[in-house]
Amino acid sequence: AILSNAFSVSEGSMVIKVHTINLFLLGAAAILSAQQPSQPPANGRMIRPRFLIHVVPDLEKSIDFYHSGLDLEVISPPAPLMPADSTLVQKAVASNPAARAKSATMSIPGSNLQLLLIEFSGIERKPFTQHLYDPGITRFSIQVRDIDKAFDKVKDRVIAVPTISAGPVYTQRPRNNTRAVMMNDPDGFVFEFVQSGAPPKTDVPETSNIYNARSSLAFESMEKSIPFYRDILGFTLNSAPAFINDAVLALEGTPRARVRSAPAMPPGSDNMWVLWEFNDIDRTKHVPNVQDPGASALSLQVENLEGLLKAIRSAGLPVESPGGESVPLNKGHRGALVRSPDGLLIELYE
Repeated sequence: AILSNAFSVSEGSMVIKVHTINLFLLGAAAILSAQQPSQPPANGRMIRPRFLIHVVPDLEKSIDFYHSGLDLEVISPPAPLMPADSTLVQKAVASNPAARAKSATMSIPGSNLQLLLIEFSGIERKPFTQHLYDPGITRFSIQVRDIDKAFDKVKDRVIAVPTISAGPVYTQRPRNNTRAVMMNDPDGFVFEFVQSGAPPKTDVPETSNIYNARSSLAFESMEKSIPFYRDILGFTLNSAPAFINDAVLALEGTPRARVRSAPAMPPGSDNMWVLWEFNDIDRTKHVPNVQDPGASALSLQVENLEGLLKAIRSAGLPVESPGGESVPLNKGHRGALVRSPDGLLIELYE
């Protein structure tokens, strides 16, 4: 049908017709490139996501927001986080031996991704507030059954609601009745509630408003970042990056920006993530220190860590664990801390 449309242009020059065909071919090539790894996966591979990590200024206050505001369960209460537990702590201690950390872990109903909150002390910290369009930030996207109930419970506790209406909006009409709202939590981290247009099919009891969640990512450049996530970590893209509609721009609070997004499935995940790239808006690429409040990170379980690190170095990306190598962790595990092309900290855990 697309080819026939290309030839159905009314009387005009052959040059215009040829360009139409070329645009079609280029578009098809872009879709195939986004969906298919450009080469077989490296010797190492990602198995599953473990944690979305928020580095916070006050651990107890952050726990209170996510527990009393979102009803997330604390499964590991506040306790010291030792260097042998975390590559982030090892990085901080290598910078300043006086650095200390404590953490708490929270479960997310229906998700195999957990939220890990970390507070550092004994080391200089430079806090910052995230913007959803800044490269290197994560978006905690939380799926709920009743978005009005979820939003009403936290709206007076968040520091910002970027969504233009300052409340939930429809994003997919007339296709469906999906609604969403963007917020910054009390520590400045970007999060959103999403209510699907169709009732969810899930084993999570109906007493829980939350039934799943994901961590979506903001890129500086799709072309630079997709090869890292697709070819090295093994994410599967369902479609090529595409420009979003005006309703989603209103949700983001960026009505004048040019924004592309692409759905991507991380290996071992039980939820689709979304990759974002914002343009025509002032952006700040965040490359924070591990101890800086406002810094987010991902912890991923992997297989053949050394093979992955070889592929990461070959791609010209830094390994930031002490010595630039993998480091020993508790119970015979090893880990490494790397940065994505956008500056996001990623812990690889084997």
